[in-house]
Amino acid sequence: MAEKKVTPDLEKNGTVIENGVSNDTAIDLSDDSDKKGDKKSKKGKKGKGKDEEEKKPDQVTFGQYYRYATKLDGLFITVAIFFAAIKGLGWPSIMIVFGLMIDDLAGVGLDGTVRGSQMAMFAYFYIGLGFVNILAGYLSTTLMLLSAERQSSKARNEYFRAIMRQEIGWFDETSSGELTTRLTSDISKLRDGMSDKVCLAVQWMTAFLAGFIIAFCYEWRLSLVIMSTSPLMAIAGYLISKIMAGFAEKEQSAYAAAGGIAEEVIGAIRTVVSFGAETHESKRYNEKLASSEASGKKNGLFKALSIGITMLIMFLTYALAFWYGAKLCGEGKALPGDILIAFFNILIGSFAMGHAAPHFQTMAEGRGAAFTVFKTIDRESTINYEEDKGLIPESCAGKIEFKNVGFCYPSRKDVQIMKGFNLTLETGETHALVGPSGCGKSTAVGLIERFYDTTEGEVLLDGVNIKDLNLQWLRNQIGLVGQEPVLFATTIEENIRYGRSDVTQTQIEEACKKAFAHDFIMELPNRYQTLCGERGSKLSGGQKQRVAIARALVRNPKILLLDEATSALITRARILYRRALDFAAEGRTTLIIAHRLSTTINANTISAIGENQCVAEEGTHEELLAKEGLYHTLVMYQQQVQNEGGEELPALPSIEDVQKKASVKELVSKKSIKQAVSQKEKELEVAIKDPKSKEKEGAQEMASFWEIMQQNNAYENACILVGAFGAAVNGAHMPIFAVLFAEVIGALAIVVPDPKNADYKPDYSETNKWCIFFIIVGVVAGLANFLQIHFMTLSGLSFTTRMRQNAFKALLRKNMGYFDLPENSIGALTTRLSEDAAAIKGATGVRIGSMLQNIIGLGVGIGIAFFASWRLTLVTLGCIPFVAAAGSVQMMQLSGTMKSMTRLFEQAGQVAAEAVENMRTVSSLCIEPLFLKKYADSLKKPSQKFKKQAHLSGLSMGLAEAVIFFTYAAVFTYGNYLMNLEDGHSGKLSFTDLMKVFSGIVFSAMSVGQTMAMLPDYGKAKAGAFKLFKLIKEPPIIDAYTEKGIKPEVKGLLRFNSVKFNYPSRPDLPVLKGLSFNVDKGKTIALVGESGCGKSTSVQLSERFYDVLDGNVTIDDIDIREINVAHLRQQMGLVSQEPILFDYSIEENIKYGALFRKVTEDEVRRAAIAANINDFIMSLPDGYNTRVGEKGTQLSGGQKQRIAIARALVRNPKILLLDEATSALDNESEKVVQEALDRAREGRTCLVIAHRLSTIQTADLICVIQEGSIVESGTHAELIAMKGVYYNLIKSADQH
Repeated sequence: MAEKKVTPDLEKNGTVIENGVSNDTAIDLSDDSDKKGDKKSKKGKKGKGKDEEEKKPDQVTFGQYYRYATKLDGLFITVAIFFAAIKGLGWPSIMIVFGLMIDDLAGVGLDGTVRGSQMAMFAYFYIGLGFVNILAGYLSTTLMLLSAERQSSKARNEYFRAIMRQEIGWFDETSSGELTTRLTSDISKLRDGMSDKVCLAVQWMTAFLAGFIIAFCYEWRLSLVIMSTSPLMAIAGYLISKIMAGFAEKEQSAYAAAGGIAEEVIGAIRTVVSFGAETHESKRYNEKLASSEASGKKNGLFKALSIGITMLIMFLTYALAFWYGAKLCGEGKALPGDILIAFFNILIGSFAMGHAAPHFQTMAEGRGAAFTVFKTIDRESTINYEEDKGLIPESCAGKIEFKNVGFCYPSRKDVQIMKGFNLTLETGETHALVGPSGCGKSTAVGLIERFYDTTEGEVLLDGVNIKDLNLQWLRNQIGLVGQEPVLFATTIEENIRYGRSDVTQTQIEEACKKAFAHDFIMELPNRYQTLCGERGSKLSGGQKQRVAIARALVRNPKILLLDEATSALITRARILYRRALDFAAEGRTTLIIAHRLSTTINANTISAIGENQCVAEEGTHEELLAKEGLYHTLVMYQQQVQNEGGEELPALPSIEDVQKKASVKELVSKKSIKQAVSQKEKELEVAIKDPKSKEKEGAQEMASFWEIMQQNNAYENACILVGAFGAAVNGAHMPIFAVLFAEVIGALAIVVPDPKNADYKPDYSETNKWCIFFIIVGVVAGLANFLQIHFMTLSGLSFTTRMRQNAFKALLRKNMGYFDLPENSIGALTTRLSEDAAAIKGATGVRIGSMLQNIIGLGVGIGIAFFASWRLTLVTLGCIPFVAAAGSVQMMQLSGTMKSMTRLFEQAGQVAAEAVENMRTVSSLCIEPLFLKKYADSLKKPSQKFKKQAHLSGLSMGLAEAVIFFTYAAVFTYGNYLMNLEDGHSGKLSFTDLMKVFSGIVFSAMSVGQTMAMLPDYGKAKAGAFKLFKLIKEPPIIDAYTEKGIKPEVKGLLRFNSVKFNYPSRPDLPVLKGLSFNVDKGKTIALVGESGCGKSTSVQLSERFYDVLDGNVTIDDIDIREINVAHLRQQMGLVSQEPILFDYSIEENIKYGALFRKVTEDEVRRAAIAANINDFIMSLPDGYNTRVGEKGTQLSGGQKQRIAIARALVRNPKILLLDEATSALDNESEKVVQEALDRAREGRTCLVIAHRLSTIQTADLICVIQEGSIVESGTHAELIAMKGVYYNLIKSADQH
């Protein structure tokens, strides 16, 4: 045996992963029982002790944070930080020019000189600083955004890569919804923390340092006085940032949990709707949002208090500064310009600290998100497909041995799944495992695939422990087909090619022929290029199974693992498949896990596993029958069920006869089979051909402000009124400040002593008066800020929470046709629900208050300016459009790409969700590298968009402030001209009036700028609101929430009267063509026929998931469209072929069947006993409190099915709908459950859909459906006597 290294299929992008984050992040991986399917379990407990968790940091260091930075990124970051610092010097420098200019315009100096001739020089300063600001803003923002995107793209890909390489047990511990949410939210936080927020933090910290240095250089005495209040402002800013951080953390966890619920519920929408659980699930979703709203209200209260106090302190500081500044000017120690330079730079420095705090918080949140992401990236998987170690034998014979294997799922170490398990699968032979559900059959498959490692003993392949073999090589030798096959949202050809990437088209078709899939595929318009839909949703169960079998066969594996691989096949397909399997198994070691013992008869060896999880007996079919042991008992159960019809059936025809016979009397015609089984594939093509959707048609539509406001309730409107009053007062305080500022500047110029007048004594009465006004305005502004922020926060939180709740509720109201559309996949809907609801914040609450404040500030400011000088005001207003234009550029570049970015990231989210949800299938096919590439490719367009946006963001960032500097130059130049006009001229302007116009317009411009900054969020909010309102307001045709409709006492007479039906997404392809049948009260009708003929459609129409196009469905001769929808569904109990359980306890899952009433524990146990699941439940450590995991993945297929049956029985329905309800049961359980179902049918109408014909032979009426209509009907005996279609089906099924 040769040993050599394996080259990984996907290179690591040249990235060296540093070991900065501890790899000691192992989690106590758990599972609960025999596993089937590809879903993960519930979030499990982390296997870390409390003491160790307390020692863990919640953030990575800065060095670890920038682990993916290249040398080019380092250069970008260095240059960006340098220019951010340059940009941070802008406002402190402007204040120097402003102070000197004030002295110049006032025409005073300490030496008594008269100024007024330097205005041109000051204008040049303003213009020069503006251009420097453009350059610095562009380079700092653009380079940092580009670097952040480069690094976050690597992190995103590495995070997904890390997820894909984890062992299956890790997925059992982690919710798929949480993983996909973190792929979006945590990576976005990581990117934000190293993007332009870093530059802004540097910019404001530079402004802080420069402001204080310049202030002390110009007037150190005043600076010390002003600084006495700075600690108070800093403390207030610190408290705000801490409170916001705490709220953000709680909000994130609450929304992530809500997102997980939304994904689980939407993924199981048919189950939810059939049990009338919409209100229950809405309540569960709402509860997760309640804690977020509560913490948000507390946050709003403390934030309002902090900002109110800050405003009061700020105006008290103004009063103190100008009072003391007047003293300095009056004593000849400083000029008004010096006072202003020191005053404004101290304020700039203090405010800069407050402005920097949120950006530092964003950086901290990014490092916190990076901790979670990097922990996963650095986690060492115990079973890692990427490891290039392990033996790679030159050949594989295929002999498998289990030697004294002991195994427990990590979360239930006290529940032994295998103990002393010994089994040998000889090379090239077919081996079958049979036994009761939960005995460990499927566990054996998981151990061979090395999804888990044994806890005791070993599994050998050709005498070598599989732990010593290279994992990829091992899995490439195996072909696996599970009971619940998973197909991916791509073409049939691509799905089969996932089995082996280098397979030819000829080999694909040959595999499909062996799996009996080729004929129905060739009937499709696009044949092998037909799209399968999400999880193969556009194919019937049998069609999916056959494609999955072809995918396994195309691998040409040495080992074939078939875990109930024929469970969804129709009888004819099962016969032919068995024959094909005999050929396919030649030269291969084949392991068959089966409940249907007829599929194991020809196995070389059959092993029966007993209740002690060990092989009880072993031998051929004949040998085991002769022993009359466990296997004999199972076979007798099966034969008893099959022969209940009392008809002696002929022997199985030869394969040649089966292939030759084509008449209707002998076998269903080939043409009818092709038409029936290809129907769903054709329907899919109609949906796929027209990619335009309603959403795209309305992509540019937005809700108006008034439409949004009309959605507020009385409580929210009351809060808005109080908040709006505060916002109005708050908006007026800045223009009033402008007046006070202008007056106090004029007063400072008056108190400057005249050296020529020795008897001059300064008069401080004017400055004192204005300082008192500053105090009054401060008190009013503080109170107004409190009212505005607190009450607007209450209104906004209530509104957004209610919109989230209503949107989720509306989703649950949607008709099934809505979920059939390709654009409404699980990932797309959950992403949309999260993003649209989050975006609506931009048009509610605090944002609306701020915009109202700014609008009022703009109006009052302009009014004051016009009153002072209409000429200068008009000139100044002429500059405002340029300020607004700069803000508009920023708005357009942000909002213009947001929708396309959202859709593109949505596509990446779908790829990730599809891979994570189906991890067992992905691992078994070794297609992790393929999904890594697919995911990376799906991120290229969003990344390119983001990089283009970075340049526009940088340009707009520089222009936004530069235009203000240019405006200063224009305003003061013209103001100087007006001041120098001759006395008596109507346009003559005083210095005080000049300052009023300037201050009024400048503060108004600041209001415009702040409003512009909110417009991108406002635009996103209006777009999000439009989509949410459309979702909420569109009434469904079939409304489970409505009280309309009659609520009759249902007896159970069910009738289909000439029913015609097409699925709404495929209007040109008929499914039912005049289907008619009657089911009398308390009787049982069984529908049989080929896959895709419309059997399950009948169940969905009975539940009124859809409405018929023609004809009607009646209950007790009442059209079900006249019956209240919720009342109708309460009369029905549904058990489907692939039952979905929820991440609850077993007891809660059973109670889920009757949420409309209180279910007692005694009822739960009686239902479990009737479904033959009680003994298994009681054997578990936690009994009925045992959690089943996400979608029931902690249980075997049979266990899930029996709990689903108990869930239907506890409902005590008048009508039972059984869609292959016993398909996943072993023979012993099937007989007991079938007897329970027979008892449950007493007094109830029952509609049974079955491929396993032995389960329906006692039905009162059996209908054979072909091409959407009934071709034969009668009792079992009557149909056998006809010797028609049913006769041939039952004849084939008798011994198969």
